[in-house]
Amino acid sequence: MGLNCGLSTIKYVLFVFNLLCSLCGIALVVIGGVSLAKISEFEQISDEHNIVAPSILFIVLGSIVFIIAFFGCCGAIRESYCMTTTYGFFLMVLIIGQIVIAALVFIYVGDAREAFKKGFQRVFDQRDVPANRELIDTIQSNLQCCGVKSSLDYGLNWPQSCCTSGTAPLCIPHTDGCSARLGEFIDSAGAVLGWVSLGVALVELIGLIAACCLANGIRNQQRRYA
Repeated sequence: MGLNCGLSTIKYVLFVFNLLCSLCGIALVVIGGVSLAKISEFEQISDEHNIVAPSILFIVLGSIVFIIAFFGCCGAIRESYCMTTTYGFFLMVLIIGQIVIAALVFIYVGDAREAFKKGFQRVFDQRDVPANRELIDTIQSNLQCCGVKSSLDYGLNWPQSCCTSGTAPLCIPHTDGCSARLGEFIDSAGAVLGWVSLGVALVELIGLIAACCLANGIRNQQRRYA
């Protein structure tokens, strides 16, 4: 069955679109993996929020996007009404899911920020425990900060992880406190995850419209030649 010129154009546009969606799916997996690697180091700070959950969701979401996009490519090339409508349905569910995830990220990022600030204060107050001290050193080295509010929280005996150069305690410490830097990190991570999710959902919406047009055209063509 041959499609008319307009539907053939939509078919190949949908095919190219799904190739791009496949790349978006891979990008989501990469972003989720990178953020998971960075954020998991701070997981022990808060017992109230699972900070790695959004990153894991992105990895799962990216994998689903890749699979659905591959399904859409097959449906478009084979001019299959069943595959195209199935693709459109799952794409619609995926778009709704991504919007919900983005909304939850934006809603709860503030609560997560405050929880992690309090968690860092608790860990810092118990820094004599070796595990806490190691965690504090990791955070101070990665976020380039020192103490809760400033290096003055250590007096004049700050650890090596606070130093910008030289050897502790005779070194120049980072000027920013880790509470503020940790809050900025959570905010920026939440913004990246939320806006990327919405951006991909917007792109997928274009694919959903194209899939609906193609499926409708295939059905009309089938009726015409029935």
